[in-house]
Amino acid sequence: MLLRPIKLTLLGDGEPLSSINALVVVDPGLEEALITDAAIDELGIEVVGFKRGLWRHEGDPQGVVRSSATP
Repeated sequence: MLLRPIKLTLLGDGEPLSSINALVVVDPGLEEALITDAAIDELGIEVVGFKRGLWRHEGDPQGVVRSSATP
């Protein structure tokens, strides 16, 4: 495992919405990115639907819903 600090920036439509300093753990066995509850909260992400990948940013106007990026 590799542990190193980075600046993590949340993008919405290619534009920065918020940023935090975070530690990244790289595990070659993982197939999907994971993010902690604390990071979600600090970035201002409000989950609308986990399974469907729907979310909004705390600064978004009422009614805005975004979709998670897909590889």
